[in-house]
Amino acid sequence: MNVQTSRLSRVMVRPKKIENLEDIERPLLTIFFLFGFSVMSWIPRFPEVKANLGVTNGDFGILLSMGGAGSLLALFTVGHFVNQFGTKKFLPLSSAGFCLTIAAIVHVQNAWVFLILNIAIGCFISAFHISINAQSLAAQAELQKLLLPKTAGTWTSGALCSILLSSFLVTHVGLGLHIGILQILCLIAIYLQIFKISPHLVTPSVARESIRVTLNKVRKFRVDLFFAIVMLCAIQMEFSMADWATIYARENLGSEPQYAALPYLVFLGFMSLGRLNVHRITDRHSEVKLLKLGALLGGGGYCVGVTVSHLLRESPGLAYTAFLLSLAFSGLGSSFMAPIFINKAQERSSESYAVVIGQLGVLNNSMAFVVKAIIAGVAEFAGLHVALLIPGVMLFIIVFLSKALEDQKT
Repeated sequence: MNVQTSRLSRVMVRPKKIENLEDIERPLLTIFFLFGFSVMSWIPRFPEVKANLGVTNGDFGILLSMGGAGSLLALFTVGHFVNQFGTKKFLPLSSAGFCLTIAAIVHVQNAWVFLILNIAIGCFISAFHISINAQSLAAQAELQKLLLPKTAGTWTSGALCSILLSSFLVTHVGLGLHIGILQILCLIAIYLQIFKISPHLVTPSVARESIRVTLNKVRKFRVDLFFAIVMLCAIQMEFSMADWATIYARENLGSEPQYAALPYLVFLGFMSLGRLNVHRITDRHSEVKLLKLGALLGGGGYCVGVTVSHLLRESPGLAYTAFLLSLAFSGLGSSFMAPIFINKAQERSSESYAVVIGQLGVLNNSMAFVVKAIIAGVAEFAGLHVALLIPGVMLFIIVFLSKALEDQKT
């Protein structure tokens, strides 16, 4: 009896029985779209934010990177607290947190205030990420139908639409007015969708624990290093393209400023396309086969495209086209990998949905930070065209590392 009680204390209660897929799928997808739309809205307006602060590019980069501290804090702890309090509390609180803080931070002119708010944004975003993905995994388990690729795809679609809208509004609407109104509208819309799915929200664990016991669990961090490294190889492309695609197009290929952001938009577009449609082939192909196909298409096609773009750099039009094609291949090939690895991590773990997502986030962010530093160093000493091959090679070698998906309880 004590063993059973202990087991119950470590897992969340599944949501109430869902009779109709549409009852929860559409609101969930809408929330993910709004999530991406909200958090990406101020990124195209970073130059104005930096101007408000009056800092250098280096100082602004440091201030932005400190958001990772808030993110890690949430990734370490929120999963355990979701076990205790359920998503019913964390979804509305965390969504209000990042929407209102983003609306406020664009008005800040003091670097220290910006630092505090940016750490808070990182914390709120990660808390919401854990909560909404735990909700999706719970619904997926109840429905016995793959949802994560579609939720990830709608997030990417929201991010893409937000970047396009913000890029258009940058010369037409003031920074504070644009971000303020957009964040308030996103928050209201998110709350409406949360209300729709409220009967099915994940509830607290059966056996209540003290906050102290919950915090003690944070220290019991189990690491499947091989699985984590292979997952990093699968998702590093997404991190790297966000950092370097625009810079490579502008500085190495000599694209016009108005076209420099297009490669990253192509990457996001094809990633969204893959995530929204992968469910059409999951019944006919195994996860291992999908990973190998994605690695060959995404990693191989990307490396060839980047290499060709460098060789054709004296013909800017052809080089730019080759780079666009490389990002189309990499976006499509890597699109469904993160959802597959999250699903597999949950199957392999005895922990709850929220804890697994938090632990994966900690590992991925920590290791990705190291890889980013390596890519930056290679770009400095060997050239960006060489450095950009690193995420492509990482993606390609998944062809040989498919055994990471073998069942193994941790």
